[in-house]
Amino acid sequence: MAGNKGSGRPNTINTHPEKKTIIKQIVLGEHGLPGGMPKAQVAKRLGMHADSVSRYRKEHITEEMVRSILAGARTAPVDEATQVLNDERMDVARTYDSLARRVEKLITKAEEAGDDGFALAAMDGLRKVLRDIATMHGRMSTNLTVTQSLAESPEWVTMKSILRAVCDEVPEAQPVLLKQMRHHVLSVTKEDSVL
Repeated sequence: MAGNKGSGRPNTINTHPEKKTIIKQIVLGEHGLPGGMPKAQVAKRLGMHADSVSRYRKEHITEEMVRSILAGARTAPVDEATQVLNDERMDVARTYDSLARRVEKLITKAEEAGDDGFALAAMDGLRKVLRDIATMHGRMSTNLTVTQSLAESPEWVTMKSILRAVCDEVPEAQPVLLKQMRHHVLSVTKEDSVL
């Protein structure tokens, strides 16, 4: 018997603790994206033959997995940039909070020393800091989020044109298609009602 089919020997990638990472490297490597590796390099890293990795790709990595990995690769840079912005915003918020606490300590110290003029000036400063904090929190009350719309994706636009062509060629298919789309809660707008 050629290979290990039916031999009871477990697949190296399926049993590897970094299986998800390996699959991601294979898929991204096929598309020349960052984080990817050529199949030969993956094979060498795992001590396998390159043909085994190619066979694993064909037999175990579904198109759904590929789409999911590629979608993640598209959004990863946006997610990273969003996280940097959110971190910077939180850093500004922490700086203002720290400043407000320091001013409060100065006010308490001035009041204990009986220096009403300094306490009053510090209170005015605290009022301005608190106003800045309130303004900042109003503008930055929520973290930034990035939303991708399926309706705008090139794949969906292509799929709609294919479905429209099928419905033009086979008019009886349109009611069935629309019924199925509604059943699966897929978005059908008025302009799309005749795909």
